Amino acid sequence: MFYREYRLYDDEVEIIIPSDIEPADTCVPSQNSWMSKDKKTVINVTRGGADLTDENLNNRLNEYYKGFCKNIRQFQCEKISRRTINRRTYGEIQYLSHVTGYCFYNIFLLGSYRERELVVTIQCTESSREANAHIFDIISNSIRILRKQEEEYGG
Repeated sequence: MFYREYRLYDDEVEIIIPSDIEPADTCVPSQNSWMSKDKKTVINVTRGGADLTDENLNNRLNEYYKGFCKNIRQFQCEKISRRTINRRTYGEIQYLSHVTGYCFYNIFLLGSYRERELVVTIQCTESSREANAHIFDIISNSIRILRKQEEEYGG
């Protein structure tokens, strides 16, 4: 499988996406989206508005979890944890949800970008979960906040 590298937010955030998942149309400047041709796999990278530091990551992750429990129809959490990607700490929630009769597998990653939230969501139909497991791992592990931003902001 081939991957494409994308640089987001003035070339300060980098992520790689499988080449068969195409950029999707979005009119929100703070969000980047990709979708597979069959529309069964969706990837979003969004800058959040809330302040986020390593110290309050657990609190924010807990707030998202509670919101998911309340607002997502048939929410089933499979894993909630902290993980390190390229020397940065992210909160991760893996869950199943049901929308319009389909069961979706979701990965929600919450990290920090310029002391604000950086949210990466990856979603596929539950039936294609096993086939996408290694791909989702590659996407998640590819997230980088580039040196330009680290030097400028002391991060």
